[in-house]
Amino acid sequence: MKTGSRKGPKDISNTQVQGPKDQTVPLNKTIYVTLDVNHKKNKKMKHELTHNERDSLYVALNTLKAVKEEIETQQGKEMLVRGTEGIEGYINLGMPLSCFPENCHVVLRFAQSKQKEENQVFGRHDEVSADCVKFYIHAIGKRKKRIVKRGELHKEGCKLCIYAFKGETIKDALCKDGRFLSCLENDDWKLIKNLDSILENTQPVDDLEGKLFQIEVEKRMGSRAAAALNPELEEVNTCVLSEEIVDQYPSLKREREKIRENFEKEMKKIKGKTSLFKLHKTNFGKLTKNSTLVKVHKLLSHLSNSIGYISWDNNGNMGSATCFVFRGLFIFTCRHVINNIVGQGIEPSKWADIVGQCVRVTFGYEGLPEKEENCFFVEPWFEISDETLDYAVLKLKENGQKVPSGLYNGISPTPAGGLLYIIGHPNGEAKSTDACAVIPQGQRVEKCQENLQAREAQGCDYAREWIHMFTQSSFQEVVYNRDVITYETSFFWGSSGSPVFDSKGSLLAMHTAGFPYLYPNTVPTIIEFGPTLESILLDIKQNHGAWYEELCINQQDVEMLSDED
Repeated sequence: MKTGSRKGPKDISNTQVQGPKDQTVPLNKTIYVTLDVNHKKNKKMKHELTHNERDSLYVALNTLKAVKEEIETQQGKEMLVRGTEGIEGYINLGMPLSCFPENCHVVLRFAQSKQKEENQVFGRHDEVSADCVKFYIHAIGKRKKRIVKRGELHKEGCKLCIYAFKGETIKDALCKDGRFLSCLENDDWKLIKNLDSILENTQPVDDLEGKLFQIEVEKRMGSRAAAALNPELEEVNTCVLSEEIVDQYPSLKREREKIRENFEKEMKKIKGKTSLFKLHKTNFGKLTKNSTLVKVHKLLSHLSNSIGYISWDNNGNMGSATCFVFRGLFIFTCRHVINNIVGQGIEPSKWADIVGQCVRVTFGYEGLPEKEENCFFVEPWFEISDETLDYAVLKLKENGQKVPSGLYNGISPTPAGGLLYIIGHPNGEAKSTDACAVIPQGQRVEKCQENLQAREAQGCDYAREWIHMFTQSSFQEVVYNRDVITYETSFFWGSSGSPVFDSKGSLLAMHTAGFPYLYPNTVPTIIEFGPTLESILLDIKQNHGAWYEELCINQQDVEMLSDED
């Protein structure tokens, strides 16, 4: 953001104007800034900042000595400013002070930049208007895995404050913001409010003040579908698409040139295209078997009926995760999901009421129409959970609908190896299944090192430093923890609480977390894990014996008697 053409704050006094020609007195705006860095020095004290309201937040912040010192100290990192009072969400550093409420409070911190280019200050270069509109966007899109450029902002519960001026369209406002990926310029998308209202991006921003939305990027038509609409272009489109894909990956591009060179050599040696084609068809045939038995598909389809999409809207704090029916009306999900629902700083005594008011569960989200049909609400009951094993138990409200069958069918031993299946709602999308291999405990360190070296070979130079942050504490706990099972999966945000099954359909664990590191447009992974059902039930038996007896033992006896009858 270029600010050299503007007069600096030293040219203007808060009490006296240095005589502009039109005699217009520039208005000042006062906000309060807390530096969430160097706590011993700053002690999280509020800095009062008064500055010309036509200047940007970034320009104003640079007039504070404490901020300038931190910018020098935090070289190579990006500045993140989040509103806490009077304004919410992560704020665009280019937003003019005129858009800020008087005496609002923001918190400033620095994050390690994953970008190769210098830290950018995103802002608008058009004229500042008095009719400023502020609204909020969830940092994680509804279907697109990644919509923001900065990986630091791609988190559940994170929202961005967008500023615009009346008369602009929603699309213009978000594209000018600068913090979103190019998909908002090139793809079709819309805003979703409260999971039940659609706002097209061609609409004006005039009435969006203070409202919170989620972006839904529509899936592009595949090459085959496009070719079906225009058969004449089928052959050309296929060729261009394959060339574009190969060109994006240097290693594939090199291999393509080698293959072409080899073909040319073979053409000189062998007469006739037919024999040449047969030779290479054999050599380049499929070598790896990845088929799945039909009976396994049927088994997973049956189990998936008991897996739910859990969503919440706690006064604008929106999100989603996965859960599953354990037995009866009781469902399991992750404890950190509950933390995300209630928010920070809320007394535990209020958690049950909050959960009962804003959470709903549906078991039929497999495509469109999706999440609104046949929903269950939950009881204001929250008594069983554990932070260490990261599990929580909720209870569905009876509403006349049939609750899917519980997945608990006894404890199965954790396999030392072999295949696992995870069913859930990754990134809040429709229910899907991922097959992944068990990583035995003795191979966890070796596997992580292999993945780390592979990522570095792809150009992720910062990966070792980022992972090192875990290897000294929580990462080591997972590596040597017998209460968890480890694997590699493509399931990330939104899939917390997904059940993990063995090849026979027995419930083994609950998917909770992993150790990824962010890279532009991708999320390379190191290892994922989930606490075993055996460990979870042992903890419940020790700390909530009556509930365990009723659900896991007495109910088992009732089912056995029923089977005999």
